[in-house]
Amino acid sequence: MSVQPYRSRILCALGVPHGFTRRDPCLPGDGATSWTVGKEAALDNRRIWWTRLGMLLSKTAFPHQVHGDRVALVTAAEAGRGAETPESALRETDALITCEPGVPVAVQCADCVPILVYAPDIPAVAAIHAGWRGTVRGIVERVLTVLLDQLGQRPERLQVVLGPSIGPCCYEVGEDVLEAWLKTAPGDPAGALVRNGRAVHFDLWSANSYVFEKAGVPRDHIEVSRVCTRCRSSEWFSYRADGPRAGAQAAVIALPEEAT
Repeated sequence: MSVQPYRSRILCALGVPHGFTRRDPCLPGDGATSWTVGKEAALDNRRIWWTRLGMLLSKTAFPHQVHGDRVALVTAAEAGRGAETPESALRETDALITCEPGVPVAVQCADCVPILVYAPDIPAVAAIHAGWRGTVRGIVERVLTVLLDQLGQRPERLQVVLGPSIGPCCYEVGEDVLEAWLKTAPGDPAGALVRNGRAVHFDLWSANSYVFEKAGVPRDHIEVSRVCTRCRSSEWFSYRADGPRAGAQAAVIALPEEAT
């Protein structure tokens, strides 16, 4: 039996097309969707996963991720960018938003947090790649600025999913991360810094959830998978577990037909 994508309880209940790919030992490169496993293998895997997801790869937009805070609004003209060739990806971008029906948006992660957002009032969807750098640089705040301030979404109706990523159990960080986060959130109101003796672990789930809650998103509209990719690296791709040779999984979302 083929490995199926991970799904969100919230988004499934709302009928929002989405999914998170994962490791599949029956596929080349264990099913990685990143170009690091080779263009032919990655493209084959993407086609297989997108069939399992029930989406069109040829219409899906991918960014070229750089751990930054740039957000791109994807129109019909960007449909398919980065899907079948790395050169066509939206450059130096870590979050995609679209209001276009039939144009899924995707990000790829291997320990960083993939965040999927559904904004029903617009309607729009977003896919966010949030590692520690993107988190402290405000990638979620940038997405919220577009959705709430520019497009008119009410925060209390946003639906948010934080997918599988490295958990606070495994994410030991240095002073650079600690200091960067405290500059962003003085006093650590999110409780994202977890001390274990002399070591400090960073809780990406709490840090990013806090940003959404601060903007007015109800806590019960934020679903956290609580699946640690490092702990479960036999099922998920993890940079901390496998180093530079690690592949990546994809997170993808599209507008539901009834919302358009």
